[in-house]
Amino acid sequence: MAKCPICRTRKAKRECPVKQQEICAICCAEKRMIEFACPESCLYLRDARQAAGTRRTPKLLQYLVAQDKLRLFEAFDRFRAVIAMLERAIVKVQRYQFRDLTDEEVLAGVENAIKTYETLDRGIIYEHTSESPRIQAVTRAILDEIERMKKTLQEQQRSDLVKTRDFLTCLEFVKETLQFERTAAPDAQSWLRHAALYQPYPEEETRSLIVSG
Repeated sequence: MAKCPICRTRKAKRECPVKQQEICAICCAEKRMIEFACPESCLYLRDARQAAGTRRTPKLLQYLVAQDKLRLFEAFDRFRAVIAMLERAIVKVQRYQFRDLTDEEVLAGVENAIKTYETLDRGIIYEHTSESPRIQAVTRAILDEIERMKKTLQEQQRSDLVKTRDFLTCLEFVKETLQFERTAAPDAQSWLRHAALYQPYPEEETRSLIVSG
């Protein structure tokens, strides 16, 4: 059996539509959706999403209970769509600006966004920033996405559905999932890898982006 063209050590067993050849299971797991623009038709992508949700949800719930933050898990059920859009905004920073962005940098960016919304919740307009362009890119992406969602809700005359305090709660949930990943899977991009798993690439990118070995 041929060796994986990426790691060149393990056996290639999975047909990869991005590489257009077989790769090993570990390289598939490490690079899907965070380095590879996997098409939605990929069976390994579908299986990974199902398996990740099944394994992660009970552990995340247990973690939040231990942190006395069960309210955040309950908020997730209510604001699932908002949280997904925030995660997508962060994932885009990794995909299109800083491929080697780390969970630690994401966490710092989220914390700045939280501080900004905590001051806003008190009626003070002040944006907390970072000297790091990478961290600042995360913060800016989050704040821009929240403003976009606010504008959409206002245009639909539904701005009462998600208030400033609710956006803050969603940011706190994202922060706790980042903290959770640090304990559950201490890897530099474990949170990003999980978040990216559920964020489809535009179809044209899954056709054109072929990553070289």
